[in-house]
Amino acid sequence: MVQVIRPATVCGISHRMRLDVAVNLLTMQALEKGKITVFGGDQARPNIHIDDITDVYLHFMDDPTHTGVFNAGFENITIIDIANLITKYIPVEIIVTESNDPRSYRINSDKLLATGFKPKKTVEHAVQEIIESYRGGVLKDEDHFYNLKWMQKTGIVGQ
Repeated sequence: MVQVIRPATVCGISHRMRLDVAVNLLTMQALEKGKITVFGGDQARPNIHIDDITDVYLHFMDDPTHTGVFNAGFENITIIDIANLITKYIPVEIIVTESNDPRSYRINSDKLLATGFKPKKTVEHAVQEIIESYRGGVLKDEDHFYNLKWMQKTGIVGQ
């Protein structure tokens, strides 16, 4: 029996927060800098809320009869659409600049949905939770929430 889960970009509040992924990064920019900088904007990114990806793992642990490889992501959304969503809650300016990285990623999770799994949260939930945690003093913009900065600080990669 083999179960392989390929998660989309995980967004939302977690104990090992990631502020270097699109939804979390842009929300933190709006909160910390009062503006959002978008490079390009037309690039699509698949996303899944942290609560849903953990529920996916539990779903498969609870029912080992589902075997195979499963994509886990439910919102293929462009970077500019993420920025626009954030401005619904934090009225800030979006600055769009040129990008030399036109890559877009989309995934289809119909195979996962066919197992009976249903996601409960969205990118919008993630944005709201990040704002609430930041404004409540629980979340701060700290280097250890950025993988590259954390790896440089711990010596895993050079400066």
